[in-house]
Amino acid sequence: MQTKAILSGDEIENLRLLGDRVRLARLRRNLTQAEFAERMGVRRMTVVSLEKGRPGVTISTLLKALTVLGYTERLGDLLAADPIGEDMEIATGRKRARSRAGVADF
Repeated sequence: MQTKAILSGDEIENLRLLGDRVRLARLRRNLTQAEFAERMGVRRMTVVSLEKGRPGVTISTLLKALTVLGYTERLGDLLAADPIGEDMEIATGRKRARSRAGVADF
């Protein structure tokens, strides 16, 4: 059974800002929503939802959009520096995460 995350006002605003940035990146590349959707392999309404920051857009749709926009090489940078997690690991030690083959430790 799939459940939906309950988002705070700040999280909803961050989704809207992310959507705005995707839209701006698309426009800078002179792509229409229809062209962008075609390159992503989705419907135009999916692009509309992404650009409006609607929470129902899947992470795979976001990844595909970032790929089409040429941002895949920057994805590892998102959590490459994790000062909060590093401080927690130092204070408490790593208790739950296990190393898995093929999974990068950024």
